[in-house]
Amino acid sequence: MRQRKLISSLLARAVMSTGLVDRGYRVFDRLRSRIVAACGSDEFFDSYNDLIYARKQSYDWVAQGLAPFEKSAISRHFPAPPGTILVGAAGAGRETLALAREGYRVVAFDPVRPLAAWLAQESNGLPIECFVGRYEDLPVVSSLSTRPASIDLRSRAPFSAAILGAWSISHLRSDQHCIATLRQFADLTRGPILVCYHAATEGPDHRFSLNFGFWRRLTEAQISALAEDAGLDVLDHVGPWLAILRRRLTDARGPRASA
Repeated sequence: MRQRKLISSLLARAVMSTGLVDRGYRVFDRLRSRIVAACGSDEFFDSYNDLIYARKQSYDWVAQGLAPFEKSAISRHFPAPPGTILVGAAGAGRETLALAREGYRVVAFDPVRPLAAWLAQESNGLPIECFVGRYEDLPVVSSLSTRPASIDLRSRAPFSAAILGAWSISHLRSDQHCIATLRQFADLTRGPILVCYHAATEGPDHRFSLNFGFWRRLTEAQISALAEDAGLDVLDHVGPWLAILRRRLTDARGPRASA
């Protein structure tokens, strides 16, 4: 009996000591995050994001559908179906499929071709158009055909509303890139624009994660400032992670067309 207790005690201590490995990995992970976030090029982050978001795990989000706070914001601010919604960084279709099932027509695009192709396959007769495209290339996207054709989304505009796919604005690597993207959405959309982002807490604003690539934290004040520079007004903040924007009635580029 004493021998068994001694062995059990030694095993317990041995297992507890493995916590050093966990602490060491956390230190390594933080160091790796800071180095890659500081030194990675735009081309590197684009390539990494294409790899990470083409994995099977990226498709698992679809079943979750719209989050309660997204449903609430959409019901309050979006026009009723059957308007046409633009969804950028659509991924495997979490927002797109849910909106189409509610009766909206949806034009969706994503920079990762396998995700856009999978969404097109899952559309299964729903009123969804799927394209490949990055925010920095707007308003031009590409078709999913064997020989991709360039599509100017202005040929589908104006959209009744738009969504920057969940947290995608937090993956843009500069304020200038965020502002340019919001301006493009403002030019394409006559109604509200839903923007979901990683809310700022303590710690570095710019990070790199093996599971998410580059991402940055944003505050309500930062979102409001980016919207202001893009010629948009903030209609609503929903919690610390979602904003509803809309193009100003008049801005430096001239009067807004009536909705």
